[in-house]
Amino acid sequence: MGIWDFISWSTDSIKGLWQSSYDHSRAAVTKVDSVRIDAVEKVSQHLSDPETRSKISRVATDVAMNATIEGLKVIPGAFPTYKIVSESLHDDKKSMNENKSKEQEEGLKALQATVSRLEKEVSDLREQAGIQQHAVETKPQNTNSADPKPKI
Repeated sequence: MGIWDFISWSTDSIKGLWQSSYDHSRAAVTKVDSVRIDAVEKVSQHLSDPETRSKISRVATDVAMNATIEGLKVIPGAFPTYKIVSESLHDDKKSMNENKSKEQEEGLKALQATVSRLEKEVSDLREQAGIQQHAVETKPQNTNSADPKPKI
């Protein structure tokens, strides 16, 4: 028995051993491919709704955050570092939100002043229109409408 016979015998036995594994993986790839082709239409129908997209993005973000946290727990020293960084970023977000809220309050006050000024102008215009309407209604009628030719 030569080296080539041994190699041929080994490859034949490996082919026979792994044939069933190959068949299973080929079937899985075929199913995944059919899902990839058929499911695109179904998914695109559901993704057209903005509320659904929003829910999917929230769930994906939560899953990614939790996976990151759990993954960092495995690395020594990474989780405490993550906590420090996340708290620092949270504090930055708080200060940015406080600045935004101050700007929004100032803008709100300006809008309220504008609205009150416009309401006053509208009420003044309504009063003027009411006075003019009243003047038209109380306009004296010409009661001396005598015909030059009397009717017989």
